[in-house]
Amino acid sequence: MIGSLRGSVIYRDKEKIEIDIQGVGYEVYLPKGELSKTKVGDDVELFVYDHMVEESNTLFGFLERKSKQVFEMLISVSGIGPKSALGILSLGTGKRVLKAIAEADVEFFKQVKGIGSKGAQRIIVDLKSKVGSVKDLDLQTETGGNEAVYQALSSLGFRREEIRKALTDLPENIKSEDEKIKFALKQLA
Repeated sequence: MIGSLRGSVIYRDKEKIEIDIQGVGYEVYLPKGELSKTKVGDDVELFVYDHMVEESNTLFGFLERKSKQVFEMLISVSGIGPKSALGILSLGTGKRVLKAIAEADVEFFKQVKGIGSKGAQRIIVDLKSKVGSVKDLDLQTETGGNEAVYQALSSLGFRREEIRKALTDLPENIKSEDEKIKFALKQLA
């Protein structure tokens, strides 16, 4: 596996560069922001993710190691492949992507072709524990804002429909998750 490359840029288009290393040219796809920082003739060092599948071997490169690490986190999410992850990193730096995860910014991820609300929510939910959170994900359409309560009751064996019905009459003065769970358990009994 290739971890990094250092050489001269000999070709650049709107998606990738070709980097010459001792007479061998490597095609490397870069996020748009990082691609715009390169030009033919530049000497660059790239941190590389080597994506191998049966028919092809594709290199994805990053000017900063942190961007490569964010890329690897993104492709660990079910349904997010290297092209989608590269598209996400093309929206901003690795730091900006981490901020979007921490702030549960669904709209940020929806800007990438092929990623809808559910895909964006999956990215945030799957990576939130790795990044840390400053804002809870708004899952109002699914859970009425009570995701932790749903998860707790679901782990006890209750079905989503039962839980939803039990929480429809949830009094507004009940604020803590523990109280909501106790209320729901009384309704389900």
